[in-house]
Amino acid sequence: MTTLFKAMVIDDEPAARRLMKNLLSEHRDIIEVIAEAGTGEEAIQKATTLKPDLIFLDIQMPDLTGFEVIERLDQKPIIIFTTAYEQYAIRAFETFSIDYLLKPIREERLQQCVDKLKQFSRMNNSIDMVGLRDIMRQFQAPQKATALPIRTGDRIILLRFENISYMEAHDKYVYVFTVDGQKHLTDQSLTSLIEKLPPQFYRIQKSHIINRERIREMHRHFNSRYLFIMDDKVGTRLTSGRTYHDTIRTDFGL
Repeated sequence: MTTLFKAMVIDDEPAARRLMKNLLSEHRDIIEVIAEAGTGEEAIQKATTLKPDLIFLDIQMPDLTGFEVIERLDQKPIIIFTTAYEQYAIRAFETFSIDYLLKPIREERLQQCVDKLKQFSRMNNSIDMVGLRDIMRQFQAPQKATALPIRTGDRIILLRFENISYMEAHDKYVYVFTVDGQKHLTDQSLTSLIEKLPPQFYRIQKSHIINRERIREMHRHFNSRYLFIMDDKVGTRLTSGRTYHDTIRTDFGL
């Protein structure tokens, strides 16, 4: 008989929680999502009350790390870490989770995780708390990045965030434009970049990310679009996508 696991989804990004719940809905025969949480403190409160068998846990959250959440739980559930940072995921997996999921999470990878969960015995679900404390010390909030690394042959150029005006996807390539008019090619997609960049970088359409701190002017444009004039050497003019209209209006208080 298949065990039904009562699960919690813990992630500070609402979109990530929605995606995880949608993916898990295909596995209702083994996993029932009973709650979600957007912060470490909320996760601890709900997990203490609901006592889930299983938690899908984001490692990096604004208030607490996933490791700190685990440490403060009296009853330790089965842990499956979710993270965009592979170095965290591998270390966490090797230490005390039965599996990990790298963002963006793919259906086939989740299926592998569920298959592994079906074979997992709750009797083996013990966490080495000494090891947990050691790993927490290693993963205390890292220094915030201040530059974007760009590989050029054997060299790595560090573009300071304040010097970046915008990024543009064209065909299969993504280019980074600096305020002094230089153009750099990166091997990363816009989707992966927006997940790693600080909050001042903002996606205005599927092909453009802009630096909000480098906006000189904004204008209403036709067809529910906005025109952004950047504070760079050439006064770059970029137009938002129609599907981004409501988000831009809300985020900029328009």
